[in-house]
Amino acid sequence: MNTPLFTVVIPTYNRANMVKKAIDSVMNQTYKGWKLLIIDDVSTDKTKKVVSPYLMIPHVHYHCMEKNGGISRVMNTALMMVDTPYLVQLDSDDWLPRTALSAIARRIYRDSGNTAMFYGNLRVWRIGKQKKSSKPGAKTYFHVRHKSFPNKYSFLKYNRWMVAPRCYRVDALREVGGWDTSDKYHGRIMEDRRIILRLIERYPIKWIDRTLYNRTKHIGQLTDRKTIRKRNYLRRKTFNFYLEKWGNKYKAKFGYNNGYLVIRKLKRRRKR
Repeated sequence: MNTPLFTVVIPTYNRANMVKKAIDSVMNQTYKGWKLLIIDDVSTDKTKKVVSPYLMIPHVHYHCMEKNGGISRVMNTALMMVDTPYLVQLDSDDWLPRTALSAIARRIYRDSGNTAMFYGNLRVWRIGKQKKSSKPGAKTYFHVRHKSFPNKYSFLKYNRWMVAPRCYRVDALREVGGWDTSDKYHGRIMEDRRIILRLIERYPIKWIDRTLYNRTKHIGQLTDRKTIRKRNYLRRKTFNFYLEKWGNKYKAKFGYNNGYLVIRKLKRRRKR
């Protein structure tokens, strides 16, 4: 039997009420060349009980971390375990449209092989507090259409919803050393942007102009001021780190978007 093309990795922590939908969205894919790896970051709810019925399926696997380590350590554990050419990250409160893997597979087969990551467009579903006219528990969504990044600086400045789905070439992930856990938050914050920055300085990443991901925005994701301060600290550190690493050709003009630090403009430094 040929090795499947993808391992879909679902990192999860206390999402027993949502993870089933994520798993079922993989089960229902029109493309069947996949494995599923669910990595539990030591949940304290009924996550394992929800996952257990799926473990009768040979290509579905569950792994529980020895201790809670955060998203980057979970993804590095996944990277050590996968044996397929590509890894698709699916957060446990999100889900894939039925044809997502088929669309990505078609693009992979047409690609030269050097691309480190493929991504598409997404729907963002708001669950919870709605307008007064909405029914209780109603869901609304809006589309996010991403774009191509012609160079690493264009991605560094990108300040919209983070690109998804993220289908990574496993060899490229291993080449750059996986997800960074060396910061003072041990890779718990901004892991998505930071791994892409590691990749894009060496490899192309490519956009598939189709809606390939469903993301939820719910009350469990509310961010307090302390968390925003942490994110902004790490965002500034990350932006400045890469600008310096890439030769200090540009100076960043920073601003804020909904409370988050962003790069408003990159100004080329004058040569001395």
